[in-house]
Amino acid sequence: MRTGNWQNRLLSAGLIALGMASQSALVVAGGMTKEEKWADRATDPPGTRQVYKYGKLWPPQPRPTGREQSWKHKYHHAHYWPYPYNDMDRQIVRDTLAQQTAGGWVLATTLHDYHFNAETNELNSAGRSHLYWIMTSVPAQFRTVFVAHGLSPEVDDVRVATVDKSAREFGDQVPPVVMRHSFPSGRPADEADTIRRLELQSWPAQRIFTISPDTAGTGSSSGSSGGVGMSN
Repeated sequence: MRTGNWQNRLLSAGLIALGMASQSALVVAGGMTKEEKWADRATDPPGTRQVYKYGKLWPPQPRPTGREQSWKHKYHHAHYWPYPYNDMDRQIVRDTLAQQTAGGWVLATTLHDYHFNAETNELNSAGRSHLYWIMTSVPAQFRTVFVAHGLSPEVDDVRVATVDKSAREFGDQVPPVVMRHSFPSGRPADEADTIRRLELQSWPAQRIFTISPDTAGTGSSSGSSGGVGMSN
């Protein structure tokens, strides 16, 4: 009976020691557990490290610095390369395109100074047409009316009020109206139309070259203008 008790006590002490050892094995230097240690090492970048020796950087091209990867993480990168880095690159491209698309829609849905009457700051015909296009043709996720700031807060208030009033005339679903600092990247339609008309007026009169029937089949190569004439 005593022997059994001694064996039980010894077994209990062994189990307690084993449990304490297993608990201590989970803790590494710095008071971190193994899981915390591997989570911290998981952020180490792959590849060789750049070091400074003999007055030079080795290798010369930009490389990560600091501690080397563990051999387990080196195997992980070699086994699964180029994942996840190619997915990260694709996401960066998608995010950049989405940002550029959103910026393009902001510019396209902005009412600039030339969309308003210079004296009353009411929407002119071009402004009303552009507002109607925004409310009917722009995708729902980009359907916000941006109004360029005027020279004073009073001008801004008048512009917002006239845009809201015109939008309610076009439909019940009034999009948000947001003020923003913006300068037109192009030129007003009236100015573009004036430049185009002046360009057309500056063209010289058309001149059509004709060939006389008498000399059409001679095949002369003397260089004389012979039967060639011009008519305005």
